Amino acid sequence: MALIIEHRFPLGRFHATRWKQNPFEDSYGEWPPSPWRLLRALAARWFQYTRETGDADTQRRDLLLQMLALSLPAFALPKTTWRGPALKQYQPTSVEWTDASKAAAGYKKPQTTLVEDHYRVLPPEEPLYWVWDHLVLEDAHVELLDHLLDRTLYFGRAESFCRLRRVKELPEGTKTNCSLTQRSAAATTPVLVPIPGHTFTMATLLAATDDKEHLKGRPVPPGTTWYYAQLPPRPVISTLAIHHSRYHDELHCVQFAVGGRVYPPLRHWIKITERFRGHVIRSLALLIAPDSGGRYDLLTPEQKEAMALMTGKDGQGQLLRGHRHAFFLLCPDGDGLPSRLIVWRSEAFTANETDALLKASERPLAWENGAGDWKVRLVPLPFTTPPPVGLLSASHVWESATPFVPPAHRHRFRKNGRLRPGESLERILAILLRAEDKPEPSASTLLDDDQDRVWVNLHETRDRRFSRESSRTPWVRPGFRFRVTFPISVQGPLILGDSSHFGLGLFMAV
Repeated sequence: MALIIEHRFPLGRFHATRWKQNPFEDSYGEWPPSPWRLLRALAARWFQYTRETGDADTQRRDLLLQMLALSLPAFALPKTTWRGPALKQYQPTSVEWTDASKAAAGYKKPQTTLVEDHYRVLPPEEPLYWVWDHLVLEDAHVELLDHLLDRTLYFGRAESFCRLRRVKELPEGTKTNCSLTQRSAAATTPVLVPIPGHTFTMATLLAATDDKEHLKGRPVPPGTTWYYAQLPPRPVISTLAIHHSRYHDELHCVQFAVGGRVYPPLRHWIKITERFRGHVIRSLALLIAPDSGGRYDLLTPEQKEAMALMTGKDGQGQLLRGHRHAFFLLCPDGDGLPSRLIVWRSEAFTANETDALLKASERPLAWENGAGDWKVRLVPLPFTTPPPVGLLSASHVWESATPFVPPAHRHRFRKNGRLRPGESLERILAILLRAEDKPEPSASTLLDDDQDRVWVNLHETRDRRFSRESSRTPWVRPGFRFRVTFPISVQGPLILGDSSHFGLGLFMAV
């Protein structure tokens, strides 16, 4: 007969610091949860139970807690758990004068202290289990335990919302994967436990952490000790398996789901595609020439030529004609967020190119300099995933998904600020369509007014980067949204304008 407690964290976080540890010292936090912490949580809930029911039987409470402490539980821990990044915030401590002297023109200002919170991330739908293999409780103790578990709504810090309940058996396929031992070893983590086979005083269990009589000045509470847990190994997470013979011959579109804490605003989308393309080129250079260290400038002209359809330059460094090289596109979802990154090319990707794309997706991508936490990650989608509706379709009507920016080399305005004849947005759009062998549009409607217009970053070529560094002026231009109507159905994709290979000027079939 076993006692099994199911422990869920619906918010996906367990916030707790090990006993007597400062959060700045204990960057890993407590994991697995401490049996001593469980006893203190149940003891605290007993007071709520007494107020609500009038049952003040301390003897039954003490016996239940002593029985739970006589032997140590094993754990069935979720396999996909990680230490989350620390949450840091300044909290007010007191309000004091900026200058305490009487003659000074001071003012009252809140004093603050930095608080660091460490936590464990775990799936909300995957509980952990406490398992006592040979612990048998009497019915009265089982009933009390159920009441206490039902009233335990947080575990550790107050933000660790949780639910506990007793279950009869582990779910099918679930086994204990973590036990506590007295000896430490490599890769073990300390856990505070009541000394097995010993009794403790209830006054120690109920005392506050700064209690001078029972706890203050002691490394651990009387009747407890450190045991050590060997955590289960993390599952191996790798990129999708690639079946070269099936996919590489006719693979024109590789897609990635985009995820992150904070998505970049539209003006910074091009930073994601630029940096991802850079990672792809370095990965591809390593595959083609392992001794190059991933540096494109160290490749031979023949090796550069082999990468031409990814870089957009031939072996001599000349730009390719006809937009044959790969497009890196961020596609907005229904809420306008860049939820999918698509790499498309009219010519099929080679095996090396596909491997380089998948390898490059393993690195997080920052979209703002100096904001290391503001990164997105790419998750490869199966090659059979269809592209977004409207990207490769045929239609009479096309509408902007990302802003269209006229090519920077076209001088639309004179020095006096007046528009040059023949350089209207609609005319430039028609010229670009003609260069792509598309028919003349029968109507081009500007969807934005001056207030809704978006200024976006452009792709920085080598020359543009030098120009920015000398002039200290970033390459930012206004972007425009159009609805274009053709007299005949036009086959996609339709991508036009400046920085089109990096996601600007993307149209979707309506």
